[in-house]
Amino acid sequence: MREDVYGFKSYINVYNVDMNRRARPAGLLREMQECGSRQMADQRPSYDELLDKGQALMLSRLDMIIPQEVCLDEEIEVFTWPCPSTRATFLRNYLVRKDGKTAAMISSQWTLVNSETRKIMKVEDVDFSNYTMDEYVDVIPGSKFKISREEAESLDTVGERTVRLSDVDYNGHMNNTNYVDMLCDYIPELTEGTHRVTAMRIHFSKEAPLGETIEIKRIRTSEEKFLFRTFRSDGELNVEAEFTLEKLNR
Repeated sequence: MREDVYGFKSYINVYNVDMNRRARPAGLLREMQECGSRQMADQRPSYDELLDKGQALMLSRLDMIIPQEVCLDEEIEVFTWPCPSTRATFLRNYLVRKDGKTAAMISSQWTLVNSETRKIMKVEDVDFSNYTMDEYVDVIPGSKFKISREEAESLDTVGERTVRLSDVDYNGHMNNTNYVDMLCDYIPELTEGTHRVTAMRIHFSKEAPLGETIEIKRIRTSEEKFLFRTFRSDGELNVEAEFTLEKLNR
C-alpha cells in the first residue's frame, strides 16, 4: 500500500460492537465504507454527484478477512483505495489497522449503472482519475466463491425478513452492511459468543426494496463454515454468502 492512500483515524463505538464488546463484521464494514464515501467527497466525483448525473456504483462482490479482533473504544486507522479498473467492474480495497497491524481488509467489486434505466455502464464513462489509487489486492486468493448445486439443494429455510425503513439507504434498497448483520443473526455460535467471524464472502444479485420480504436459506458445510442464499418474494436470488468462523479461547 502506497503511503498517500486515503485514510483517517477512528475508533469502534458502541453502535458497532456485539454483546461481548467485539466489533461486528458489519461495524468494521461501515467504518471502511465511510472511508470510501469520504474519499469520493474529498477527491470527487462524490457519490451524490454521480447520482445527480443518473449514475450509481452498486456493490456486486465483497471478500473480507478479519485476522485480528477489534473491541469497543479501541483506536483504528482506516484506509481505502480504488484500483485501476476497466469495462464494467470498478475495483476497490479497504483496510483497517490496529496497533499498526491489519485487523480487517476487503477486496470489493462494484458495478457502474444508470440509476434510472439500470443498464450497466463502462467504468471509463466516468472520470475517476482524481482518486488516489493503488494496486488491487485479492484478500482471499484462489478459487472464486460459488455455491455448488449439491449445496444449493441442501439449503434449509431458517427465516424471513421484511425490509424495514431502518434497513434501507437513500437508494431505497436494503443497505449492503445490513445484509451482514442479518445473516450473522442466523449463526448460532455468534449468538452464543463462542466464535467470531474471520472471513466472509458476499455476492449481491438483486436489490431488496423497502417492504420486500426476504427468504433466508442456510447450510453448515463444516464446523467453521456457513453458506447462505436469500431470495426475494418473486423468487429472484438476492444475495449469496459464505461465513468462516474461529473458536474463541475465552
